[in-house]
Amino acid sequence: MERQLSSLFLAEAYGTFVLTFIGVGAITVASDAKLFSLGPTLGLGFIGLAFGVALIAGIATVGSISGAYFNPAITIAAFVAGRLPRGRVLPYIVAQFVGATLAALVEYALVGRDAAVAADLGSTLPNLSLSTPVFSAVLAEIVGTTFLTMTVLGSTDEDSSRISWGTLGIGLTLAGTIWALGAVSGASLNPARSFGPALVSLLFTNTPMLDYWIYVIGPVLGGLLAAMLYRMIYKARGVQ
Repeated sequence: MERQLSSLFLAEAYGTFVLTFIGVGAITVASDAKLFSLGPTLGLGFIGLAFGVALIAGIATVGSISGAYFNPAITIAAFVAGRLPRGRVLPYIVAQFVGATLAALVEYALVGRDAAVAADLGSTLPNLSLSTPVFSAVLAEIVGTTFLTMTVLGSTDEDSSRISWGTLGIGLTLAGTIWALGAVSGASLNPARSFGPALVSLLFTNTPMLDYWIYVIGPVLGGLLAAMLYRMIYKARGVQ
């Protein structure tokens, strides 16, 4: 069934809202003992799990409508891989940025300025304690987005149709990547997810927006790398 573009737009906006709101909310809870006394002890395990569960919920809810991309880098990669029509790329990306921005606004309204400042509203930032923080953050975003995008493309390929737990695999890949790379770059892997909190954070700081380019270049490059790998692995045809 061919869906109206408005339905696809709303599905992508909603799914990205869910992903960003739950993930950013988890970061906020884990950063401010005033919200939850044990919050600072939860760490990346809790945050990664929250993002993973949110992604699984979003896919389960609207995956049958739009494909549940929720990520401009994966949207572009799906187009390059031949999995998404050209006419859907821009509307999907706009919807994803709208959903993420609304999620950050709602989170700010929910927890208030003090909690938002304590957590940078869940913004992604490079780890300045590393010897090469910017390089490390860009590399982490490339590697992490490659993993996530390959999981999305591979698990939803027609050759993988017999794998019933593909959706779970996508959510667990996001969670695991955050556990592995969150301490390096924040493990955004998603330009929209980083944009919403960075934009709303301008109410009290411009640091996340100044570093935002990292979370565009890294994920987009990672997504393109995954698209090329996907075509090489899944679309190559041997000589009979």
